[in-house]
Amino acid sequence: MHGGLGCETLSRPDGLKALMTKKSRSRPKLSPEDAELFRTAVSKVHRLDHEPRASQPRQKPKKRSLKTNQRVAEGVTREEGELFYRADLPTGTFRELRQGYFRPSATIDLHGQTVAQAESELVNFIQHHTDFDPRCLLVITGKGSHSPEGYSPVRFAALELLQKQPWVHAYCWARPNDGGTGAFYVLTRKIRS
Repeated sequence: MHGGLGCETLSRPDGLKALMTKKSRSRPKLSPEDAELFRTAVSKVHRLDHEPRASQPRQKPKKRSLKTNQRVAEGVTREEGELFYRADLPTGTFRELRQGYFRPSATIDLHGQTVAQAESELVNFIQHHTDFDPRCLLVITGKGSHSPEGYSPVRFAALELLQKQPWVHAYCWARPNDGGTGAFYVLTRKIRS
């Protein structure tokens, strides 16, 4: 046994009582061998000189600006890709949209259009398909792989436009069989008057 109370102390009926009555601050005595072992282990340790830590004043919580609250209510854009959902959309519904459980009831292809044409057609398309709650639409924008800009201006404009429309509840990349990252599932909701 290496100092302190061993298992045999606790196995005796009076051993546990003796342990419980001792002050919690008392340390078990080290055997001379354990003390020497400890001194050898810490003999090469050197104290580091450092300045004492400065106490930092506790900061008051920042108030959210009206713009921040409005953005949270309008929707959240995820950093891991081109995903969008409104704060009131149940997490399970968004997960089902991403996994392709909602089958698109209508499709629009915006390839080859100017940004202005694509925006106009997209708004008309989505407004026309907000009669059910919810409804999944497929919007094909392409990836812009062949555009001189190196990205799809139509895609960028379409995603920005979708976030601003109150009848768009969420959007995410389509599954590979529906166009993959060149297309989006858009979940619409009926706006009640």
